[in-house]
Amino acid sequence: MSRPLRIGMISTVNLPTPPVGYGGIERVVSYFVEELVRQGHHVTLFGRPGSHCSGRTVEVAGYTDSREVSGGRHRLNEEALAEAVEAELARDRLDVLHDWSLENVFVNRYPDRVPFVVSTCVPQPDGYAQRNVVADSRAHAATLKGGQVPFVHFGVDVPNIAWSETGGPRLVQLAKISWYKGQHIAMLAATLAGRRLDVVGNEEGMRYSRFVVRPMAALLPNVRLLGETRDVEGTLRDARALVLAPRWFETYPLVSMQALCAGTPVVALDSGGLDEQVVNGQNGYIAHDISGLVRAMREVEGISRRRCREMALEMFDVRHMVRNYMGLYARVMDGEHW
Repeated sequence: MSRPLRIGMISTVNLPTPPVGYGGIERVVSYFVEELVRQGHHVTLFGRPGSHCSGRTVEVAGYTDSREVSGGRHRLNEEALAEAVEAELARDRLDVLHDWSLENVFVNRYPDRVPFVVSTCVPQPDGYAQRNVVADSRAHAATLKGGQVPFVHFGVDVPNIAWSETGGPRLVQLAKISWYKGQHIAMLAATLAGRRLDVVGNEEGMRYSRFVVRPMAALLPNVRLLGETRDVEGTLRDARALVLAPRWFETYPLVSMQALCAGTPVVALDSGGLDEQVVNGQNGYIAHDISGLVRAMREVEGISRRRCREMALEMFDVRHMVRNYMGLYARVMDGEHW
């Protein structure tokens, strides 16, 4: 795109953008917005109170400190978010809207008001037919609308993420504590591998946490249950490796990117777009069952942390994300839709 664009960026209202501590979608949006502004584009960010960016921010009133996250049973009502976008468009012109919200209320209510794209970062049900949807990995795109949608990998500000060439002695699983994140599998595998594991995350699935995760952590001497952290990058940097054991389709998780940026290799059960981030034997291992996960935990110490960092610089630069989305903006501004 040869000229600066006026871009409306609709974030989620689950957490502020950027979040404090955990918050994958909101942190990706923040990285993305900051790079767009750095490149000279005029960005208006719509988010819940506490959101901020280097462009203009519209803090949408009506949201309390309670939150629902992507795997929860209920989602926050997004009417106030849609109303804020409508009020902004009544005052000023935007070239394109980029919607990261979960319900996409405004763009579906007024599909012809302004060119738009919708980014989805979670598995979607059969029959999902959102107009102008963009997946976040090749594997994710293959599941949407017959595989006829584009995808753009997430990007982060890799050079400004501190890394360690040594790391620490313990494995870490950093994720929302819920059945679909598979903490019980990670704890069992670490015990079988004879490795120490820290389980870090906010409790989303309360019954799963109370009746599965907490009892297992109490019984297994190699496991520590540490709760949520506000220092995600530091926690990952100080780990021997990041462990992921998803029980759902991980489209393109941010936490594994953050780990690799910090020089920390990733061992994970195969799911979604994880194999588009992790190259076996180079920056971690993808396992296909629990015995493979056990083997990966034992072998991961042979992975070069410097190589993890080098690959992160090559693969996850946020400028790649901006370039690819600018191409999609051009297409919708020319009247194309998919």
